Amino acid sequence: MDRPLRLMLLVSLLSLACGARAADNRLYLAAQYDWGAHRGFYVDVENSAPGDGPCRLATMRLILGVGDGKGWRFAEARPRWRTGRAYSVRAVVASGGSTLWLDGRVVGRVQAGFAPRPGPVVAADVPGWASARTTYLLRQTGARVASPDGRFVSGRLPASAAPIQVRLMAGTRRLEMPWHGAPASRLDVRVAFRVDAYPDVKRLAPFVDRYGQAAHAEWPGKVRKDADFGRAADEEAGRLRAWPPPTSRDRFGGSTDAGWRSRATGFYRVERRGAMWWLISPEGNPCFYTGVCSAPGAAWPQTPVTGREFLFAWLPPRSGVMAPAWGRDPWGTGEPTAYASPHAPNLYRRYGDSWVEASGAIASRRLASWAFSGGGKWGAPEGMPCTPVLGRGGVPILGRHPDVFDPAVRATFRESLRKQIEPRRRDPLVVGWSLGNEFDEIVTADETRAIVEGGGAAPARHALIAHAVETIHGGDASKAARAWGVQATDTTALARAASVKPPAADVEAMRRFFADAYYAFIYRTVKSLDPDHLYLGFWIVPGWWENEEDWRLAARHCDVVGYDRYAEGFADASFAQLLGELDKPAFCGEFSYPAWYGGQRGYGLYGVSAEDEADSGRRYAAYVRGAAEDARCVGVLWFQYRDQPLTGRGPGHGEDVVYGEHYSFGVVDVTDRPKWPLVTAMRLANLQAVRWRLDQSRRRERTGTGP
Repeated sequence: MDRPLRLMLLVSLLSLACGARAADNRLYLAAQYDWGAHRGFYVDVENSAPGDGPCRLATMRLILGVGDGKGWRFAEARPRWRTGRAYSVRAVVASGGSTLWLDGRVVGRVQAGFAPRPGPVVAADVPGWASARTTYLLRQTGARVASPDGRFVSGRLPASAAPIQVRLMAGTRRLEMPWHGAPASRLDVRVAFRVDAYPDVKRLAPFVDRYGQAAHAEWPGKVRKDADFGRAADEEAGRLRAWPPPTSRDRFGGSTDAGWRSRATGFYRVERRGAMWWLISPEGNPCFYTGVCSAPGAAWPQTPVTGREFLFAWLPPRSGVMAPAWGRDPWGTGEPTAYASPHAPNLYRRYGDSWVEASGAIASRRLASWAFSGGGKWGAPEGMPCTPVLGRGGVPILGRHPDVFDPAVRATFRESLRKQIEPRRRDPLVVGWSLGNEFDEIVTADETRAIVEGGGAAPARHALIAHAVETIHGGDASKAARAWGVQATDTTALARAASVKPPAADVEAMRRFFADAYYAFIYRTVKSLDPDHLYLGFWIVPGWWENEEDWRLAARHCDVVGYDRYAEGFADASFAQLLGELDKPAFCGEFSYPAWYGGQRGYGLYGVSAEDEADSGRRYAAYVRGAAEDARCVGVLWFQYRDQPLTGRGPGHGEDVVYGEHYSFGVVDVTDRPKWPLVTAMRLANLQAVRWRLDQSRRRERTGTGP
């Protein structure tokens, strides 16, 4: 994820915590930038509104952002926009200053330098974190970026042929134009877009048919009547018979024909053989683990319904056999919003009254037939391996995380972990424990600063201040006090000061100290409660952090470095370098390539979307092969088992067409039918994964290549 996305997600989290929210909307018309490095440029239109929105045309801004290598400078225009017309924008970005035009008139200047950035030029990009509802529609029609030496990239964006109801859900295609050669120090940017009034969605309803599909979309194989479920079941039964589970594996996914076997302990463990790390199954067989998250998900994911019932042609009854299809406030926002699962009624149509149990049984048969080792995060079919995610609900927090310097908090935290771990303490199906997920477990500079500057007697505050005095200021509290803008002669007095202002470098040092102590406490506690199972960390996301030191801090306190990474391939140069730092194995907890279907089925366009299900399958195979041939990676998990609802999984309430993620991540669709082009490719890759790893191991042995 890029830096603006990370910042906006953090702002959103903080706003939710404070009880206030802002709705943001943004369209990048042309962009080629690295936010963190302060390089490149972007031209966009931005808007925001308090609360739930919508964003109004009168507050939309045209922005030119220019990075000079040290910081960002901006030109901003607030013209009187009108619906029903087209606009043209030009920006000349150069080291001597940059100029912004709208419809041939200068509307802004940037009196600063320009540090060009290599890489593609992106256009027509609506980021997921800034796609709030508006009272208008934007459609970019073209973009062109040229340099004085004659190089240029350009693209046209024709109007979609999909019905308006489908377009309102699916959005528009992001245009990525490769820039060949060195980055240019002067660029002439020209873009065009159109503004129209947002339609009355109630008059366009329903958007979703009785089967959870886009009501106004057409494609081969769309479910049109209940009888279609029977035909799909017959087809699947034949495929399951033709694809029995692989016989060369133990029940934990370990390979029984690898040519070697290791010590069996009754639990998953890791072992290094030559250059390669291996996951060893409880029976002692080498394994490259491939799994699927969120299975079987009989009633999840769900979509918010309250206030927008009109979007759906049909909703299941809230009582009786379909009652599990409904939920309330699953995200814990405190809003009394009702949620419903669009796929649950289809499970009932296919499996009858026992749809919850039957969906679990078929998920188990499917994953075994498709040669997956088991499940993953957020659930697995009964009797299959999994990677459970522990929580810290009920543990007091200071800022965003528990104060692990407080003995009372540590005791509460330990007891919470014990209650979660104890029921599966001897379970060989647990690949390894993890705690929390992704950015939630990153200790941030903002929370560290808030703890230190906020006063109070929290043990964490005193520990952070004492650490800063000792390690940054050589044990001299007076020196630290002067740097922090207060008067104090010892650490105790400094900790009692009410308005300290430590510089950024001191905050960063304290942040790392807090994070290190936090991760160390969790690791020690989990291993003391359960020394036999692996600990996988918290699924850190490379790039979605404060800085790269978070990777090192996380890696220090786990048996296997669990991470999530959605990317075009398994590892680019930057991530390969991070993996190369490890003296332990790694495990990918989430990756995916959801099909966009050309925007014709209503699903959102993800950052690494595939064209169709066959393309998803090709990308899966390439990712798994890259992972299997990497010396440190011992497994990968696809996110996820089912598609997300077209209208979003939330959180949210009101009349927006989409709230939250709404991508076709699934290996099965909303009608519980497997995506055969995808799962066919998955099965072939899963069957070959251990062989790819063994072959790579032998190549490394022959050449003497290290990890």
